Amino acid sequence: MATRKTPSEWESIRLEYLAGDDSIREIADRYAISEAAIRKKAKAEGWKRPVRTREPVRTLLPVPRTIAHERPAPSEPATSAQIAEHGRQLVARMFDELDAVTSFQGELETSIEILTGADENGQRYDAMMKAVSLPARSQIVKNLAATLKTINEAAAPQQGKKAAAQERANAVGKKFGSIGAPTAKTIN
Repeated sequence: MATRKTPSEWESIRLEYLAGDDSIREIADRYAISEAAIRKKAKAEGWKRPVRTREPVRTLLPVPRTIAHERPAPSEPATSAQIAEHGRQLVARMFDELDAVTSFQGELETSIEILTGADENGQRYDAMMKAVSLPARSQIVKNLAATLKTINEAAAPQQGKKAAAQERANAVGKKFGSIGAPTAKTIN
């Protein structure tokens, strides 16, 4: 269990909190104290963290994003490749949003505490905390990955079972080579 912090330790915690370089979780880990204790102290003493800004995250998706106005006009039917590309872009934007939520987890939790502090019951607080919780974010990543896999499979050229079996047979045949026609040899 954590021990009580001395005034000098609280001053160090306050300075790190106000600097805004590290998350509240990192500060709490460093000083062996709970995040809630830091948040309570910050709220009680009116500590204000600076708003963190960051560069947008580059995704690992192979397809570059296109601008929305480059999509075909509604009068033109969209091809399956265009639909798949639009789906990939949507998944990439959702991954970026998820990254933003994950990057600012501590700030979101603080905001939720402030917004729901005057509520009579904790239902809204519980619902909001559940929405930004690790299990919820993990499920979102799982769903986005499955969606991206489905989009890529749907965009891939389709071939029948016979063609796929023939392709596998050809690959095996190349591996072992052909036997060839029998040849007659004379023995002297």
